Formats: sequence, C-alpha cells, structure tokens
Amino acid sequence: MSIQDLCRRIQPVDVNLQKKAQARLDRLTKPLGSLGRLEELAASYVAITGELKPNVPHAVVFTFAADHGVTLEGVSAYPREVTPQMVLNFLRGGAGVNVLAKHAGVDVRVVDIGVDYEFGTVPGLLDRKVMKGTNNLAVTSAMTRSQTEQAVMIGVELA
Repeated sequence: MSIQDLCRRIQPVDVNLQKKAQARLDRLTKPLGSLGRLEELAASYVAITGELKPNVPHAVVFTFAADHGVTLEGVSAYPREVTPQMVLNFLRGGAGVNVLAKHAGVDVRVVDIGVDYEFGTVPGLLDRKVMKGTNNLAVTSAMTRSQTEQAVMIGVELA
C-alpha cells in the first residue's frame, strides 16, 4: 500500500458516535468529567473505531529511535553518541517508558528507524533503519519525501 492509498482510506470520525460515547461515560457512577482527558480520549477512540463498545487489543508502545542531523547545530542536550546507549537501555527495560509500560501492563517494542550506529543483531531490536540519522535541517531537508513516506509506512506496518 502506498501512502496515497493510506491517506485515501482515512475517513472523518463519527461525531454522533463520539457524543453517544461521552453520554455513556457521563452515566457511569462517577462525578461528571472526573476522568478528564481520559474521557476525551475514550470518546475519540469510539469515534475512530466506529463502535460504541470497541474491542481494545493488547496495547504496545513502539519506541522509534533515530538521530537527527540538526544536533550538529548544538540544539540538543545530548550528542548522538548517546542514542545507541538509550536504545540498549530501552531493550534492558531501564528507561522511563519501560516503567510506565510495566505499570500499565503494556509491551515495549524498540525500533531502530534511523540511529547513526550499526547494532548488528540485538535481541528484541527491530531493524527498520531508513537512514543513519537525518540530514541537518538547518542546511538541507532532513529527509527526502521518499524516506519520510518509508518511515510513515513502517509505523503503519507495525501498528
């Protein structure tokens, strides 16, 4: 599937279904709106799926790792040499995302989509590298349209 095909498949959400979902949430035994943003997200999820009581698949957090070329301009708190260390920390379960995911009962998948480092074979690491870091956007385009579309489609494939 191309990104153009994917974009053509995107439909507006069902606003009436979203309102029905919010009404259902409002009837639950709790103060109105007490779940805050979570209620908005739940109603949006209903509208996106088109089902008032959608099945929720097992959740997965995908952590897409890449380097950005604009770090050469001194705009990042960390040099790109830190990225491989962060990736390995994600895989060991030692990052904040891992702690939050564990508490939520959610799996974490780590994807090398553009780290400027060759990991070789690392258990648990999904190698979907589009390029070794982006270009410096202060000088040129960070990515070509083709690379951008490839990266988006990798996300779609994994979702």
